[in-house]
Amino acid sequence: MKILLSLILLMLVVGFANAQKQISVKAAIKKQTIDGFGGSIAYYENWVVAHPKRSMIYDYLFRDLGLSILRLRNEYMNEGGSNSGVNDTRTFFLEGKKRSSFDIMMSSWSPPGKYKSNGKPANDETMATLATDAAGNFVYGDFAKWWYKSLLDYKAKGIDVKYVSIQNEPNWNPGYEGCIFMPTEQTVYDKKLAQNVKVASYTKAFNAVYDTLSKYKTSLNIGAKMIGPEVLGIENAWSGRPGDYTKYMDMTKCYAVAHHLYTGTDPATMVTNMTVLNNAYPSIPKMQTEYCDKDWLTLSQIIHNSLVVENVSAYLVWKLIWPDSDFIHMENPWNSGSWINPNGFKVGTKYYMFKQFANFIKPGYTRIESSGSTSTIKVSAFLSPDAQKMSIVAINAAATKDSISVSTQDYTILSGNIYRTSETENCILSGTYSGGNIVLPPKSVTTIALQAAPLNVGIKTIDNEASQVLAFPNPFSSEITLNLKNFSINTIVEIANLSGQILYREKAENITSGKIGSELHPGMYILGITNGDKRITKKIIKR
Repeated sequence: MKILLSLILLMLVVGFANAQKQISVKAAIKKQTIDGFGGSIAYYENWVVAHPKRSMIYDYLFRDLGLSILRLRNEYMNEGGSNSGVNDTRTFFLEGKKRSSFDIMMSSWSPPGKYKSNGKPANDETMATLATDAAGNFVYGDFAKWWYKSLLDYKAKGIDVKYVSIQNEPNWNPGYEGCIFMPTEQTVYDKKLAQNVKVASYTKAFNAVYDTLSKYKTSLNIGAKMIGPEVLGIENAWSGRPGDYTKYMDMTKCYAVAHHLYTGTDPATMVTNMTVLNNAYPSIPKMQTEYCDKDWLTLSQIIHNSLVVENVSAYLVWKLIWPDSDFIHMENPWNSGSWINPNGFKVGTKYYMFKQFANFIKPGYTRIESSGSTSTIKVSAFLSPDAQKMSIVAINAAATKDSISVSTQDYTILSGNIYRTSETENCILSGTYSGGNIVLPPKSVTTIALQAAPLNVGIKTIDNEASQVLAFPNPFSSEITLNLKNFSINTIVEIANLSGQILYREKAENITSGKIGSELHPGMYILGITNGDKRITKKIIKR
């Protein structure tokens, strides 16, 4: 008896542990508007252009991934005047545009050497900053004109730049391309040179570029949005926190506070700083413009926290195409004999995880309220600008299977598909959505892509005859009678519960008696009538 009781208790514990989590989505509570998901192509443009399988690579990047922002490195005048890098970028860009629509973000790793204190784009880990003129003043004007001429050159090649960041990681002095800008003009001790070095002001450089682009806006015929300061991280002073720069900036000139996340350790420890940043700039878009460290599952949680805690409008990854990347790992295009992979590249799990966001959440989508997340299940929801599509992303970080059910209180779900990435699945179509239980495999990211319609209380008709009765009686006790005489035979009639689960769906031509609802239990439901691209909904009650 004791053994039987123990087994029953164990079964109850297991049952409760695996009970589905209730996720509530409220489209009426809107958060940030999304600018997009994307990534950087920097330093390996020529590899793609020269690769024998480049057409396949372009397909993966632009047709399949669904990225909406491509971040480019400003290479104008940086290669001895040849601008071969710009031409490779143009080829890459035009191939992308054949396959999809996306915006361009451009960052400078370094201005040309003539505008640098060391006379060359590359650094040697010293405090290389802007050059100075004969009077000892930093050449902010020349730097701004270089940016203007850069945008003109790219535009002439068919590339319109939407977002401009004047300097990638301005507080970082790497051994490769870079240019140090401190928040204000100040003296910094250079350990390698063992002396103090005067460094240019990011604020003054930002204003110079903004004012120059505004002055020549007509010539450019584009309205590039300035973002910044695009610092290394948000965790500590060493990284140059965004606030260390923005407190000196005229934020009316800055479209979005941009930064990277390289000084973080794990998703949990980033949350505090993301909260601080969001609270400091609640009405200004925030953008995470370069980060892809950690394994694919941890990275998915960092993206979630960026969206839900910091309220970023854009998330961009690094190493989209790179040797040893877990997005698209590139092999030497000029030495196919050394290839390990048959096509000379490999698509990694991070690519498919990122696709769970990028392919289903587009510019103009709005993040909407979602509740019910737990310590291991993280859920975010997004609504399209026309309010007809809803994407819900659910991350199960646990090593065990779990499940959720979704309630859309102010929307009815018409149809949907479920896509999933796990250790064995690559953004596969795992099923259709019919309400009820959605299984989340261990260590997985699931996207529920829904067609939805807002609930409209009251009686309407598609032909705008407000006096016509659509369904009666209401409330009803047995069946409800439809009046569909002004609707086509292809009209779809649906009944959904308040969680959005479709309980009844039929073509009007098959409803011969005009009566439906006999199988329903007492309660409130949503009656939906879809005729072509028009839809009306009404609450109905069965007693």
